[in-house]
Amino acid sequence: MLDIKKHKFNILFYTTLFIISFIVVYTSSLNPLTNRIMNVDTSVYVSVTQGISRGQMLYRDLADNKGPLNYFISVPGFIIGGLTGIWITEFIFIFITFLFMYKTALFFTDNKKSLLTVLFTSLAMLPFYYVNAGSEIYSLPFLTISLYIFTKYYINHNSHILEIIVLGICFSCSVMIRLNMFPLWTGFCFFIIIKNIAEKKYLLLIIYIFSFITGAVIALLPFLIFININGIFNDFYYNVIYGGVTRGFRLSYLNDIVNNFFTVINRSFSFIPLCIGIIWYFIKYKNINKYYFLGFIFSYFFSILFLSFATGSSHYNLILVPFFVPVIAFLADSLLTLFSKIRHKYLVMILFFCLIFSEGIVRLSYYFMFNFSTGNNLKIAGRIIDEHTEPGDKIINLGWNGYIYPYTKLDYASKYIYQNESFDHIPGARFEFISAINNNKPKVITIFTDNDTDGLNQFRPGWHAYIYTLLDTYYTLISDEYGFKIYIRKNTG
Repeated sequence: MLDIKKHKFNILFYTTLFIISFIVVYTSSLNPLTNRIMNVDTSVYVSVTQGISRGQMLYRDLADNKGPLNYFISVPGFIIGGLTGIWITEFIFIFITFLFMYKTALFFTDNKKSLLTVLFTSLAMLPFYYVNAGSEIYSLPFLTISLYIFTKYYINHNSHILEIIVLGICFSCSVMIRLNMFPLWTGFCFFIIIKNIAEKKYLLLIIYIFSFITGAVIALLPFLIFININGIFNDFYYNVIYGGVTRGFRLSYLNDIVNNFFTVINRSFSFIPLCIGIIWYFIKYKNINKYYFLGFIFSYFFSILFLSFATGSSHYNLILVPFFVPVIAFLADSLLTLFSKIRHKYLVMILFFCLIFSEGIVRLSYYFMFNFSTGNNLKIAGRIIDEHTEPGDKIINLGWNGYIYPYTKLDYASKYIYQNESFDHIPGARFEFISAINNNKPKVITIFTDNDTDGLNQFRPGWHAYIYTLLDTYYTLISDEYGFKIYIRKNTG
């Protein structure tokens, strides 16, 4: 009888997890059912992925400042199913994320409330997920798996060596997605070191450190071999390390960082995990070692701090979502205790969380009701371009997006498929871009206009002024509809 009950629960559990994952991923701009226009960042990641699938070399032939896993993860799905294949890849990553959120919640509460924790955490995700930015989504499984292992270690007071190796693997994978993904490991690892030193478990600590480094090297080694074989170390350094770090620390004043800190922490109740973590430290909750709460507080604080060096969209907050899991599980337990004499206590609890995370519900409702077919113009513009070009022709878009590339058969005329301030930190980037346009003589040059008739919102004089003079002399405007100005090169040799 117990096995039958367990089997029924497993079916219900995985079905529920599947449904929650699908609802979240439904809001993705890559969802083929809605055909929504891609987020700017997503358009770049997809365009780089497309270039890799056509045999171009990352960083040498395709410039961007994110880590290599950000693109390689998408390549298999793109080759098999195009944009839909990447969308399915997202679904798999979100499903794994929710699975480990559930496993983490089990340390704090029972099966039923753990499943509700996943549901409420998904609501907390939606305000950050809706722009669908790729790097944060792909990092989530590595973050949640690591949080699960850290939680298990602090509650069970030990970890298997294999789990510590997995921690190292997850750490390297996250950093190879984006450099500033490391803060989750900082606080937890630091207090593991402090805990073992305080308990004089020096040998065990050495084993943990060695195991973590082993895992990190296991994940990094294939990439190090890859960049060595292809001779792209300098390209990788200038694109990701030098360019990324220089851009990330471009803020001149401490006041800007402080303002960004409060911007990040105030997005959709993102202050809650930090506040609850501090409360945990001063109360006795579940007899959990206080080192866990210190690790939680410091990791979350550093996560917000490093997001504060980068001004940008709310999708950055996605990396904070795993920290919501133990907090929501704790609040669910506390609320049910508080409402123990109320007849419909579960309903009251659900209404409470729905109110707290109502922004996610509103955004979800919006996408279900209104946000369809905004990407149709991209398909039409791409079809116009393909009808006026031949195999071997090249294209470049002027601006900081890659909207048009996935909808054409043309290769890129420059490695700088988009042109924004992130490349200003790379020596000679602007000159290299202009030289590539001169040498490759792109058959098509596009300017994304949409609500900006002249496309001036993304005009960068240093990069684009010379290209605009070429448009006047060598190109003909064939369409200014469908969100783009499309210029075709005249037959002038």
